[in-house]
Amino acid sequence: MKIKNRTKILMKLGMVQQNKSQIQIGETIAVLFVFFILIIIGFIFYVNVIKGNIELEKEELSQLRAIGIAQRIMFLPEVQCSEDNIIIDDCIDILKLNAAQQLMKENEIYYYDLLEFSEVTISQIYPPTAKWTLYYRKTQDYKNSFVTNMPVSLFDPTVRRYRFGLLTIETLTK
Repeated sequence: MKIKNRTKILMKLGMVQQNKSQIQIGETIAVLFVFFILIIIGFIFYVNVIKGNIELEKEELSQLRAIGIAQRIMFLPEVQCSEDNIIIDDCIDILKLNAAQQLMKENEIYYYDLLEFSEVTISQIYPPTAKWTLYYRKTQDYKNSFVTNMPVSLFDPTVRRYRFGLLTIETLTK
């Protein structure tokens, strides 16, 4: 009888040890599951931060591109003011504007390399109002548009007067 009781006790102990082992394995799996969930949440957070940084960099690059286009326009000899062969900074010649509009329409490919997809308008603010669209080329599939405004002097050589104007550049980004 003692032998039977011993075997029963040993079998119960084996089952108890087996149950403890199963519980420990279950605990380990639960800890690993929580650990991987935390890693996935951290990865998702990291990816969202990186996406936000990329969007900010794209916006900054489009702003820099718009400023670059504005500088290119200001230094185009087709519209720059000059007096006695001296170039005047931040000044646009009104008589040259009319000729430059036609020139830019005829040579679209050349000016596309300089101005890309954008719209360049010059508005005379004071005294009378006038508006010239110097360059216009847009695309259908753009995501963002960025508008840059720059104050300029408009020189009318026929009456030798300066007027106040605004150079507006709208650039489109894909």
